[in-house]
Amino acid sequence: MRRKILLLFLLFPFFHSWSQNPASVFQIPNRNLNLACGACVNITARVPHLKQTTDYVITTIPYQPFAYTSTTGVEVTETYDDDTWSNKIRIGFPFCFYGITYPTLLMGSNSNISFDSSLAGDGSGYVIEGETIPSADYARASIFGPYHDIDPSSSNNPAPSNRRIEYRVEGTAPKRRFIASYNDVGYYDCFSSKATHQMVLYEATGVIEVYIKDKPTCPDWNDGHAILGVQDQTRTKGVAAPGKNATAWGTTGMNEAYRFTPSGAAPRFRNAVLLLDGNIIATADSASATAGLLDLNFPSVCTTRDSAAYVLRVTYGLCNDPSQDVSFFDTVYVKTTRPVIDLVTQNATCTSGGSITANLTNAAGTYQYSLNGTAQAGNVFNNLPAGSYSVTAQNGGCFAFGQVTVPLTNTLVVNALPSDTSICAGASFTPRVTSNATAYSWTPTGNIASPSQMQPVITTSSESTNYIVTVSQGQCVSRDTIRATVFPGATVNAGPDIAILPGDQVQLLAQAAAGTYLWTPATGLNNATALNPVASPAQTTTYTLQVTTASGCVSTDQVVVSVQPGCVQPMEAFTPNGDGVNDLWLVTNGSCIRSARAEVFNRYGNKVFESQNYNNDWNGTYKGKPLPDGTYYFVITYQLVSGRPVYLKGNVTILR
Repeated sequence: MRRKILLLFLLFPFFHSWSQNPASVFQIPNRNLNLACGACVNITARVPHLKQTTDYVITTIPYQPFAYTSTTGVEVTETYDDDTWSNKIRIGFPFCFYGITYPTLLMGSNSNISFDSSLAGDGSGYVIEGETIPSADYARASIFGPYHDIDPSSSNNPAPSNRRIEYRVEGTAPKRRFIASYNDVGYYDCFSSKATHQMVLYEATGVIEVYIKDKPTCPDWNDGHAILGVQDQTRTKGVAAPGKNATAWGTTGMNEAYRFTPSGAAPRFRNAVLLLDGNIIATADSASATAGLLDLNFPSVCTTRDSAAYVLRVTYGLCNDPSQDVSFFDTVYVKTTRPVIDLVTQNATCTSGGSITANLTNAAGTYQYSLNGTAQAGNVFNNLPAGSYSVTAQNGGCFAFGQVTVPLTNTLVVNALPSDTSICAGASFTPRVTSNATAYSWTPTGNIASPSQMQPVITTSSESTNYIVTVSQGQCVSRDTIRATVFPGATVNAGPDIAILPGDQVQLLAQAAAGTYLWTPATGLNNATALNPVASPAQTTTYTLQVTTASGCVSTDQVVVSVQPGCVQPMEAFTPNGDGVNDLWLVTNGSCIRSARAEVFNRYGNKVFESQNYNNDWNGTYKGKPLPDGTYYFVITYQLVSGRPVYLKGNVTILR
């Protein structure tokens, strides 16, 4: 028959995945923050609100238990006797529970802990008939975690190979933990059911956690009742999880956790600070909106580093010595995303500048912008000539850099005609230019009268040439080219002017380049298309010779054929007295004859002067001496330019 004994069992619901004291298990919404460069963020955390251990508040926590069995754990074999308290177990650190500090505890066969060492080796009780805690029906200073009638012995329930009840101490002072585990322990009546759960006690804080993996309900024994809670030494104070105080509850695969946080009158929270590189940069604002928890806020934390590790340090007074402090730490990692600059351009035109608009992403705060090193407040750069630019945006240590080209929309047009032309050397032409330009420049300038005009007169040289017109309008420049292929020019010489007698004829002595020839007028010519026609005009005539080469080059020259009736008219008298008037005997103007032979005789028939090619140069002397005044007789023989010979005689008088 089973014995009934008072059993204190504490069910502690909380989730624990960290390896330190639960005061360091900070609930931080995001431990890895990504911020835009220059942005600030509020770092928040929820931590245990530790107070005196004279009372507790229970909260649920995530289910992340410690290992239920380990090679370092101490197996509590005496608890394999049904309904038995273990021998005294040293906790390994002073543990605060309901205002008392305990060095030892007992583990019971039915998943309970008592700090009443007087019960060591005694029966631990098993009956739960609806007595709720706090109650004198259960052991003093107890943790029920969860307290229900399980049977670790093999009398009714053969021990499975993985059944184990153990404890172990982990961590370093003053942040150690005592872990009491019940793994795969069978039930007293429901033999096929197995229970696995764990109680964890934390040094310095007095926090208790309970993790429940499997806790099936056994309705045929104790009506399936179980207790999850704590009660004090006097058994007048206690706290139980809602709905789990001597009631039927539980299932296989519960995977639930609970935390019992000391919540007496006096808080043990000292402060919470934020550290960067070991330096305090902020102190938290704190508030308690949820029992057992303290909300911390570090407002407007800013950084321009690429990454920073902010250490959150929370300090409490020790539960067993409030004059001493213990600190717990957690870390928030902040990664800064550098701003990205997107440069949008608007094209420049011939008469107006373009623009660059700098758009930032991943940026916060006010940025200053610079273009090619020149700063301005706004992100739009206007009136920019076409070209390449460097743009920088900066806000303290945050900056972004980009390069961009402002394109040019060139609306300038130019069309110079003819694009190709053939022209004779020395000839001129005027190009036909269509353009919306405001300025013009022609090259080469040597043969262009006004190279800055839109349509100047261009005189060709002897070589073929590319004539280039460069036009501009604002910042736009354009060009067009006329190719002038130069042919050798036509050369012509119509010959010397000629005088003839009426009715006479003469051959024109013209010279010209090869080609076709045309004399105008044709009157008096035997062939107007011959280079050297015979001319016999009735009157003095100016003839024009036009020569046209095979390349189409044209040139002209003129010759005068004078018809002179008195071509040879010897003077009848002259006065060679040296006064400059009529000092020489004039015979002909010479334009109608080829040569003239002159002979002069005195009245006795003696020859006093002779010239084979008389040129109007006799001054009335004979052998260097003046002849006497008087009448003399002459004979002139000459040949006309036509080749006809003429014989003329007469007299001439010398008067001084």
